[in-house]
Formats: sequence, C-alpha cells, structure tokens
Amino acid sequence: MSCLFEITPTCNLRCHFCYVALDPYKGPYLTTEQACGVIDKLADEAGVLSLTLTGGEIFSRRDFPEIYSYAWSKGLLVTLFTNATMVTEKVAALLRERPPHVVDVTIYGADAEHYEATTGIRGSFAKFERGIRLLQEAGVRLTMKHTTSNLTADHLHAVRAYCEERGIPHRFGVTIEGRHDGGDEPTLYRITPRKVVELRDTVHQLRTGYARDRALPECSAGADLPGASERLYQCGAGRAALFVDALGQVSHCVLDREPSFPLLEMPWPEIWERIGEWVNQPLPANAPCSGCSLRGGCENCPARSRAATGSPYLKDTYQCDITHAEYGLEPERHPDYRNLARPVGACVN
Repeated sequence: MSCLFEITPTCNLRCHFCYVALDPYKGPYLTTEQACGVIDKLADEAGVLSLTLTGGEIFSRRDFPEIYSYAWSKGLLVTLFTNATMVTEKVAALLRERPPHVVDVTIYGADAEHYEATTGIRGSFAKFERGIRLLQEAGVRLTMKHTTSNLTADHLHAVRAYCEERGIPHRFGVTIEGRHDGGDEPTLYRITPRKVVELRDTVHQLRTGYARDRALPECSAGADLPGASERLYQCGAGRAALFVDALGQVSHCVLDREPSFPLLEMPWPEIWERIGEWVNQPLPANAPCSGCSLRGGCENCPARSRAATGSPYLKDTYQCDITHAEYGLEPERHPDYRNLARPVGACVN
C-alpha cells in the first residue's frame, strides 16, 4: 500500500498549469501532532509501506523536519515531492542524516527564461539550482520530472541535457490536468494530442535508440485492447494507493478527491470499505466510454473525467483524442460533456 500525503496545499510558486486550487481550501490545516497521527494510522492500521509527502511545497511548512522525522522513524519508505526552491542547508543536513527513499524534484525548465515563464516568479530558477546543489552535496538520491506545456514544448532536449549533466535520472510528462476544484485554466497550457504523441515518440527514441511501435494491435478489431475492465476505476486507486489532503481527508486519488473521509475520526475498516465500494463500482452501461474497444489502452480515467466534466462517468475528450492519435485514428466528434443534460449511471444520484 502506498499513500500520497499532502501536508500543505500552499506553494511559493505560481505555476500556470498547477492542478492544485489557486486559492487553497481554507484550514485549519493539520497540526504537527495531527499530521503525525495521520502517519500512525496509515502505517499501523492501513498497512502503508511507501509514503510520499507532497504539497503545495512541502518545505513551506515550518514543522516539516518534525513531520518528516516522524515518518522516517516509523520505518516507512518516504519519498519527497518538491520544487527544491526552498531547500536550505538545514533541510539538506536533515536529509543527509535521515535519508529519504528519494527526493523527486519538478524541473520547469533548464534556464531562467523557460523556468520562470512557467513558475511566474522571478528569481525562482536560481533558488531551484541552489536547492539541487545542496541536495546533491548532501548525497540525497534525486530524480526529476518535467511536465511539457506549450511554454516548454521546444525545450525537451535542453531539460534532458540539464539532468544528464548532473547525473540525475529524469522523466517527462506530456499531459496536463484540470484543477481538482473544477477549474480548467491549466488546460490552456496543454499541447495538442498529436504533439503529445510526437513528444512521446521523441522521449522513447532518446531513451532506447529505437522508434516506438504505435501500431494498433490486431486484436482490437472488434475486441478490447488488453487491460480493459468493466470496473469504473482500472488503476490501483483505492486498492493499492490512497491520498490524504492537508485537512486530513482520505480518498482514493489525488485528482479525484470524492468521496473523502476524515481519517482521524473514522474507524479505518469503515473507511476502507467505503472507498472500496466507490472504486469497485462498474462503469455505467450508458457512459460515453462504455463498450469502447480502446479503453484498455486509453489514459482517460474517472479522475480526469471529473476534472474535465464534473462527473467521473463522462469523458475527458483530450485523453480520448490522444488515444486516437496514438493509434493513427481520427478523433471522435465529442458533445460538450460539461453541459450534458442526460444523467449517466450514478450521476443521477
């Protein structure tokens, strides 16, 4: 079991395509004692082995050392998600003394121009570079990830070179989600579905030296792609993974946060049962994706559908178009699912 624990939703950067609400939900956020109580319940009752601390920006919490040290003392494999701009010598010393499993740093660009075009904060690139230097000097295991937007679509090779020059493993993401509160401003920074496929091809070529095979499997002619399921959720959300927000609400997914339950107030068996009921429900027969032979190879999911339409039962048309582009198919003509009058499945409730 793994868990993503958002210890704060606030951040020192203002990235244009962030999926976290621009005005973070109001507190009071978890106290230090409550955050440690969450960790106790996850480790002792939920059986969590891998814990990721995320934000917002995790180092913006003044009590980060106490929360991290407590999780570390519980024997959990602790991963840290950060932008590295708030790493101090004190933080680096803590992580040298109590090494995390990995620190996963988001890189928004390989130079100040591209980096700060995304973050919206002048001087943030210099702080990022200082943070990376301090972490490497502390001997911390680092990885980097970069989300390609229309601000950095021409910048992939430079980001790759930046990471490789420093010996840091890296990966690229090529899709951007709407905000978890329903705001769709981040989608303005998406690259086109065909550009997504081109960038995936480029990344694959760089990593392997071979062209990526994107041929549509023969079995898909009248049959489902491997991996298709009748369940609404095909991933490990609520089965092998959980999310806890900064108010202590636990749910199955960081993007799709409903239903959620107060972790410190409810018995764990009841929470687990309720989450299981939600994620194991069938895909409604009248849902737009029901019966689609490409569903097993599509990255559309209830979380993305809810972010795009307000309902987990409808369709994120962007992901649908990417899947069609992957297999050389023409995109479908989509209705405006946000304004769909006809109820779908459990949406009627």
